[in-house]
Amino acid sequence: MRHRSFRSCCHASLALAALLLCAAGAASAERVPVALLPVLVHSNESRDYLQQGLSDMLVARLGRDARLAVIEVPEAATATTDAAAARAAGKRAGGAWVVFGSFTRFGEGASLDLQLARVDGDGEPQKFFAQAATLGAMLPMLDGVSERITARVLGGAGEAPPAAGAPDGGSGEVAELRRRVEALERAVDQLGAARMPEEPKVAPTVQPPGPRPERE
Repeated sequence: MRHRSFRSCCHASLALAALLLCAAGAASAERVPVALLPVLVHSNESRDYLQQGLSDMLVARLGRDARLAVIEVPEAATATTDAAAARAAGKRAGGAWVVFGSFTRFGEGASLDLQLARVDGDGEPQKFFAQAATLGAMLPMLDGVSERITARVLGGAGEAPPAAGAPDGGSGEVAELRRRVEALERAVDQLGAARMPEEPKVAPTVQPPGPRPERE
């Protein structure tokens, strides 16, 4: 009787484990694969650094929603603003959607022009634009751009829907990526502060002496 009860418990445990594995596999399969191509950088300085930094920042922000499976495409040669080339690269990477675009530095300012397209579609890509007076001011705008991209991928037309869950901050690739992004953002802030022009010092105004009273 005991053996039968023990055997039944084992069968029940195995069945439960199989159900959990199936549920985990289904949840993983439901994630929408989004390929992220390197951003085409127009700048006279630190092109590779800016390109990798932008990829890290966008991967970290898009990856906050566990319903997206972000596929970072590392090959710099895939950076493009051409929709057909971007769709082909995104499809090779295994994405259902592809994010691509360009980043431009002009003086102290910067602009980011991203596009989102279905890899199997042929319509006009959705465009997402952000512009800031300084590179440091661009960082907070990446949150809004990423939220709008997430909303579009998940079928929303406005604000991003609530996240189904975000990757935890434990060890591994996610934690390492977050450390890299935080270090990069601190470096950008320091760069912006170092380049901030000082306010011109105004010399005190000296009033010329008035005419002396004549002696009688």
